[in-house]
Amino acid sequence: MTFFVLLASIQPVVVGAMLAWAGAYKLAGRTVGVAASRSALPRLLGSHRRALAAYRLTGLIELVVALVLFGGGKTPSTVIVGLGFLCYLAYAKMVVVPQSSCGCTSASTSPVGWRSFGRAAIVAVGGVLAMLPIAVPWWKGFGADPICAMFLATAESLLVLGLSPDFDRRWLRPARALRLKYGRHPLVDVPDTVPVAATAYNVERSEAFTPVAHLISSGLQDSWDAEGWRILTYAGRLDDREVTIVFAVGMTTDTVGIRVSVVEEQTGQIIPVEAFQPAG
Repeated sequence: MTFFVLLASIQPVVVGAMLAWAGAYKLAGRTVGVAASRSALPRLLGSHRRALAAYRLTGLIELVVALVLFGGGKTPSTVIVGLGFLCYLAYAKMVVVPQSSCGCTSASTSPVGWRSFGRAAIVAVGGVLAMLPIAVPWWKGFGADPICAMFLATAESLLVLGLSPDFDRRWLRPARALRLKYGRHPLVDVPDTVPVAATAYNVERSEAFTPVAHLISSGLQDSWDAEGWRILTYAGRLDDREVTIVFAVGMTTDTVGIRVSVVEEQTGQIIPVEAFQPAG
């Protein structure tokens, strides 16, 4: 039995299991109400009650199609279901609620993305392959070449699981952790310096800024980094004297917090911040 014939013949098992899993969840899952509400169905149908009814009806259809596939029937319903999923996902993503979740097999909050489209495409393509004249009943395929059939079925099943966000915590997150630990860090080429504008933004909204805010008469004038500190200077006036307000922002674990000083321009004298209060 050739590779292509075997691939076509195992589709009823793989796609049928996929549809049975999705259908069983939609009918009997503990979080079906949450899953339906997070999908685009409420917006499409106008109410959560109708959305839940449509969600469960979809699950029933998936289970019926899965039973037909397990029984060896060559049915176009698999292709129709797959294409229907693709159309629904595209409409939901591009028109109705772009941030809605797929809701296919769980109440995951992951929005519809390329993985959702990938699973729907596997259903449609698998249905086409199963209908080809060369396809034989799946039990004959497994009987003729059990090792190759099991390998193909396992590989395709792993692909389906990889496209399902439900299992991300089991494989994707550990894989990312290993990549960060042993591979090239994705932020290795990103400068590790904080933008000056971001530092000034945080300083101007900090508690250290409040006691001297009434003195400041300009925006940020100058900034530089020195020995773990970022220095920011502002022009200001205290009575009739010109002053410079200096903020030192800690940029390392050894230089934490924000320090502020007021320097008189003519004499260079440092005036303690505690010596004055905002007017009024």
